[in-house]
Amino acid sequence: MVPVKVGATAVAAAIAITAVSAVAHADAYVRVIAQKAPVYSGPGSSYRELYVAKRGDVYEVLERGTRAYWYKVALEDGTSGWVLGDLVFPFEVVEDTELGIGTRAWRAFRKAVLGPSPVPYSNVEVSFSAGIIDKEGVFLLRPAWLVDKYFAIEAFAGLSPRGQKDVYLGGIGWTLRLVPGAAFAPYINAGVGAAHIRPKADNFVDPEETLMALSAGGGFEITFKKQITVRLDARNWTLFDQNQSSNGQEFTGGLAIFF
Repeated sequence: MVPVKVGATAVAAAIAITAVSAVAHADAYVRVIAQKAPVYSGPGSSYRELYVAKRGDVYEVLERGTRAYWYKVALEDGTSGWVLGDLVFPFEVVEDTELGIGTRAWRAFRKAVLGPSPVPYSNVEVSFSAGIIDKEGVFLLRPAWLVDKYFAIEAFAGLSPRGQKDVYLGGIGWTLRLVPGAAFAPYINAGVGAAHIRPKADNFVDPEETLMALSAGGGFEITFKKQITVRLDARNWTLFDQNQSSNGQEFTGGLAIFF
């Protein structure tokens, strides 16, 4: 004897499967109704986990599994994966013609260009940036350990080659992400370290010295399709010792890789 509740759930699932099967090629979508919904590389939990969808996320249905109750969905980074039907609600989209042109344009741009940030399910970030600091060129490597989706411990190492001297930077700091998981993700950052200044071979005026270095600022991480993440930074640097101090602004951009 099947309990009424279980039987009703099975009937609802069957109706949902039939409905989505009929419209899978005509704007069929699923909405995540569980707090978290793992997305796998195949129709089963034994496959590799690709992504963890959150409650309220909506995905286009590409295919319904021939066995069990699984949907193949299109992810925002251009890839696809399988989600268990018990964790989602299938529906058909009817276009709202009352949406403004700006809203429609933004939705089209986001769907075509932007992707979900890899931050919520990553442990390590390595970014490579180039730009200017104190109106001189600079190259920076910034590896980071993501403590959680909001907070990260970030190291930095770089070189600012100049006409008469080279400035080597190194140290450690922290990063606070204000909207983790967003395609446009702002963050703030502060760091402390050292700057070693080495004159060129033909520079007999400037001394070789090591100064303390403090930095503070922030920036944005912008995630595109295929999880290509661009990082833009703007920071203020202060180099000092007991006898002197100087300030310079950093404006850099580069790529970030997450693991």
